[in-house]
Amino acid sequence: MSQSNLQQPIWAWIVLIGGGLFLLSAFPGIFFILFMSFWKANELSFFTIIYMTIALCILVVTLWGMKRAYGAIQHYNREKKSFLNEYFKDIDPLELSKTTTVQKKKPIWPWIALAPGALLLIGSGPGVLMLPIAPLFLAGMSTDSGTTPEYVPLLILVVGYGLMIGYIILVVKAIKALRAK
Repeated sequence: MSQSNLQQPIWAWIVLIGGGLFLLSAFPGIFFILFMSFWKANELSFFTIIYMTIALCILVVTLWGMKRAYGAIQHYNREKKSFLNEYFKDIDPLELSKTTTVQKKKPIWPWIALAPGALLLIGSGPGVLMLPIAPLFLAGMSTDSGTTPEYVPLLILVVGYGLMIGYIILVVKAIKALRAK
């Protein structure tokens, strides 16, 4: 086996993570649709059966895809381990210790900084388009009350846009830290 044939299945990671996030967010709704007919048995109809079937199909296909992706990752890891065993079997350990260099480990803080933003982006969906105007909207809504002090809209704007700018700077630094060698 050559090194060019051994490629990490990125699609498998995307399916595994995406399927897990989908199941995490959709499971309560699917659970409700599946057991809705037992709560109101007198309202069981043709459409209820169709919705239950669609929910079950979505659940089964997602779990099947995640199982296939997990199997592909396991297969890759087995092939990689056997390839490395074959490769390092012929090399003298003394020569290997002379030529190996210590690889610098990448920090974990960038992932901790990027994860909440990614989850917010996935969870918000199209609502993320509202994010740039959210402080303006909140500041405008705060002026509707007659007893609101005059500094509140400005405070909402400064804090809202300050948090956005701060997080953008943090994301840029996190990406630079991950790309650094």
